[in-house]
Amino acid sequence: MNAWKRIALAALAFFGVGFAPIAVAAPLPMVTSATPASAYAGTTALDVVVTGSNFDRTARVQYLVTGTTDTGGIAVTKVVYRSASQLVTTIAVAGTADLSKFDIVVTLSDGRKGKGTTLFMVQAPPTYPANRAWHSFTSNGGSDVAASRLYMYGGAGSDAQAVPADLWYYGAYYDQWTLVSPASTAKPGRRQWEGLSCGAGACVMEAGSNGVGLVNETWVYGEATNAWTQAKCGRTSPCPAVRQMVTMAFDPQGGNHLLFGGRGSQSPGLNDTWTFDAATLKWTLRAPAFKPAERNRAAAIYVPGIGVVMHGGQDYYGRAPYCDMYVWNGSNWRQVQFDMNQPHPCLHTHSMARDGQGLVVTGGYVDTSDTPSAVLWRFTFAADAKSGVWSQASSGVCQPIIATDATIHPGAKMAYDNPTATRVWFGGEQNDTSGVIRYGNTVECH
Repeated sequence: MNAWKRIALAALAFFGVGFAPIAVAAPLPMVTSATPASAYAGTTALDVVVTGSNFDRTARVQYLVTGTTDTGGIAVTKVVYRSASQLVTTIAVAGTADLSKFDIVVTLSDGRKGKGTTLFMVQAPPTYPANRAWHSFTSNGGSDVAASRLYMYGGAGSDAQAVPADLWYYGAYYDQWTLVSPASTAKPGRRQWEGLSCGAGACVMEAGSNGVGLVNETWVYGEATNAWTQAKCGRTSPCPAVRQMVTMAFDPQGGNHLLFGGRGSQSPGLNDTWTFDAATLKWTLRAPAFKPAERNRAAAIYVPGIGVVMHGGQDYYGRAPYCDMYVWNGSNWRQVQFDMNQPHPCLHTHSMARDGQGLVVTGGYVDTSDTPSAVLWRFTFAADAKSGVWSQASSGVCQPIIATDATIHPGAKMAYDNPTATRVWFGGEQNDTSGVIRYGNTVECH
């Protein structure tokens, strides 16, 4: 090889090395936020959306007490890759989890790692419900102390702010509220003016408002599974049209949940009748020969030997509260007769219960200016079960629990606990110069 060839090859080798591609390090994952950003200790199967960048399908996620390598009682049971900027993590928070802030660490299969600091927090679960009105409150019909629960969902807080999407139950024997932590990720959102009925191990929640608009959803809470299930609606499985302020009650004779009327987004009001089967998650539109007038904010309860009794409410335009009463016998409505010339209640937004002495109607408002009713009414059915007599009764002995005030406020809701023969009230509201005040006191009346 002559000198020129040696020089040419050397130069080629030099330039070949000089222009070889330089390896660029892959970017590290970045973790910027978590939604929701907190959970209560004891929460199971919670989906948390982790947002950031440079994720891939191999991502593993850890929640670590801030500044440590300690998981602090949070276990990640599942990671779903949505995109390079979003992961969905399913976590279980132990009841003994650290009440602390947590970092979120994302690690990829090639060892690249990113951390977002103080993005998540574990809090102690509340032991008492927040102040509210416009909530639902009803008994599950339990016949003994262990089984009896008074369930409450949703409502509006002060100045109409929506309260958390929470399900509580009250045990009258123990004078204790318990926040339900469902064992599933599926659950309804915030609701007010929703319908709720409970019985035979299930609570059915239908319709209502989320504080912004009406919600057209049906959810079923199973006591045995401690889980919510959403009913699916479609052409072959019709559901009630969107509405709020419906009237609902469990019908143990028919084994289903009854819904009547409500207020939709436009007039006229609604006077349709539906029944829901919690086992099949199916609604059935009924076709009774007789229908009560359209109404919303009525009250209803099942009375053995009579049927589901519905009373009061008001029409779409809120012109005046109704005084009438009807019975659903499983296939048709009929009006209950009483002497209109004798004192009787005309109410909306009230509560009904059946205690050891008969049918109780209490609370609510006597006019469309929302003047609260201060009377406890009783209705005694005649032997024919088609008519009866109204009478006023004493509220009995009432006392507050858990250091709350003893006033039964306007807009409070009542549910009856059968084993302890106790009427339980919660919440209510009052207009004030500074806005609307919502209450959170619990009052028991015997």
